[in-house]
Amino acid sequence: MNTATTTATLLAAATLATTATAAELPRLDSSKFAYKYEMIALPTAEDLDGTGANDFTGAGSWITLGSGANVGTISMTITTGTQNINSGATSIGTAGDGWRKLGATTAANGGTGYTVEVRLKVTESTGTKGALVLNASTGDSSVNSWLVFKDGKLAWGHNKNVADIADIDGGWHTYRLVREPGTTVHSVWMDGVLVGSNLSSGIDASINRLLLGAANSDYAGKAEVMWLRFDKGAYAPPDPNDKSRRKASTDFAHQYEMAANDARFAASGNATTSGTEWTASVGNAPTVTLNGILSMNPNGKNTAYWATKDGIWKDVVTPDTSYTVDFRARINSCNIDGIDRTLNFMTGTTGPVGSLYVGTNSVSWCLSSSGAGTYVTLDTGDNTDAMHLFRIAYSGGGRHAFTVWRDGVKIGENLVDCTNFFAYQSGSVLAIVRFGVVSTSTHGGSFDIDYVRWDTTGAWEWKDPPKGFVMVVR
Repeated sequence: MNTATTTATLLAAATLATTATAAELPRLDSSKFAYKYEMIALPTAEDLDGTGANDFTGAGSWITLGSGANVGTISMTITTGTQNINSGATSIGTAGDGWRKLGATTAANGGTGYTVEVRLKVTESTGTKGALVLNASTGDSSVNSWLVFKDGKLAWGHNKNVADIADIDGGWHTYRLVREPGTTVHSVWMDGVLVGSNLSSGIDASINRLLLGAANSDYAGKAEVMWLRFDKGAYAPPDPNDKSRRKASTDFAHQYEMAANDARFAASGNATTSGTEWTASVGNAPTVTLNGILSMNPNGKNTAYWATKDGIWKDVVTPDTSYTVDFRARINSCNIDGIDRTLNFMTGTTGPVGSLYVGTNSVSWCLSSSGAGTYVTLDTGDNTDAMHLFRIAYSGGGRHAFTVWRDGVKIGENLVDCTNFFAYQSGSVLAIVRFGVVSTSTHGGSFDIDYVRWDTTGAWEWKDPPKGFVMVVR
């Protein structure tokens, strides 16, 4: 699920002129939206608004839930022109789904607007007007958004104000649709770039719904969807070039430099004993040393790992807390036949848990540890030649919330959490930071750790150490 995005090519310049309204909207990451359908389950089987009824209609064989390496996605195969996920009844004020319960009706919309975001890729477009549409409407004065996904183009409008607004390809992209507060116009972003503004209603109809799919026989094709999120209010996406979203780990609040005299990590300079903030779980066989570098040699297939104590991480971080964890490591060997996974580094809350594995020549992400486990490879660089820097950032609130860097290069984004760990978290067992060799059946070998650092004030983009900071390779 590591995907790259491309900058949209702007078309129809007169239609797309950036307005002050779009430029001045407050920014909000969609992981903080009130309603988030993360495709861990079908949206037609979810009741996020707690009314006792499913939030969307449209279940059927045309929509399937991803599994294995595709967990956290759904696939749509649209052939009839009536296949869509729909927020339900069309009359204004009807109770039942989150779209209306949120207040996206005539009264609320005029003053507050709304924001809908979808991450998807179009793999086939065979309809006369495109593959599928995103339609958000509130029933007031026939004002309807109508965002069209078709072969090579992102377009606006069905029978009104029709225009191509951006070039698209067959890859994953994030699209944000906003009805601006106190107006009847809309703005559209693609991968954080404003591609359409001052867009008027795309169809004449007084309806109140949120729909993704085919609204009529003009649309047919195939698409995969990673999430659908919405909230009341008009929000621009975070600026991908905003330098204030970056932070170097030298500025993180918690830093463990593996010094022999750091009683927080190990008592009496012995890494096999627990410190005031970390618990050591080390068997009899491994050789462990601590003197500015934590080195572990398993001497065969043996476990040795370290985890934060209660009150250090667990009582600070919640599923909605954004955080960033950095570590610097070198892999010396892997002792699991046919599997290149040595070091496991896990960060968890009482909800989503991220689980990263570093091997001699690969970095992988765990999607499920059930049975043989499900893993996706993020990188295939050499991790034995020197110390390498790794970062795990969690945006908080969503299930596609993890981003991973290696040596300043983003190697994974929008990564779903380890799904079976999520269900396991009712007892908050994994609300910890943990690293090492935990299970000799899935990973193991020899490694060195230079430091572990974290910050719980944000999911920080990578920032190089400040000038004058010397990075010593040991």
